[in-house]
Amino acid sequence: MTVSGMWSRVDRARVREHVVDTNDGIIASAGIVEGLLGAGAGSRILLVASLAAMAGGGLALGGMRYAETADERDARQAVLEAERRRIDLAPAEEETELAGLYRDRGLSPQLARAVAAELSAGDALAAHAEAEYGLSTRDHPPAPWTVAVVAGLGFALGAGVPLLVVLLAAPAWRSVVTVVAVVAALSLTALAIASVSGTSVARTVLRTVSIGLLTMLVTFVGGSLLG
Repeated sequence: MTVSGMWSRVDRARVREHVVDTNDGIIASAGIVEGLLGAGAGSRILLVASLAAMAGGGLALGGMRYAETADERDARQAVLEAERRRIDLAPAEEETELAGLYRDRGLSPQLARAVAAELSAGDALAAHAEAEYGLSTRDHPPAPWTVAVVAGLGFALGAGVPLLVVLLAAPAWRSVVTVVAVVAALSLTALAIASVSGTSVARTVLRTVSIGLLTMLVTFVGGSLLG
């Protein structure tokens, strides 16, 4: 198996999704920290708020990812099971339908019928799932709990960047150090996203960092006004 075969499109999409979860943790926690700094909050409040953002955000995101993945899994299983029943009840009609799908994609009627017959003789469900719904029966979707745990940990990892600043930086420098640390962290995650997605590195980094900076600016100004 080639490296490109092992590193499939599905794998890239999953990695990208988890890196985005880390991005969310960085930006959300940094916004909270900068807002509180703008309001003049002390070290204890900053620490409690950062920990709450890390725990609450990670649990919320994990729960959301669990629900999304479970819904997708259930919908996929329902589609495959419904298609399996149709094939069992009317195999000839389903084979004719499959031939029509290949004919609509540009195959000649004779070739379309031959392809449909050969695929149906091998694995009719796999052929129909791919041709009709774009599903591969060879793929094994991740377990919802796995996705939830990885998403929650990814968010918590990102939220740990501003938390480290709160713990380690001198109070007078916390706001500036938070901005620097967040820009550096977002640049790294954006680079990872661009690498797995095949998109422009410069554009991805600029977009991601700009969102982070805007979030911190808005929350800092809001905190200053309220404080």
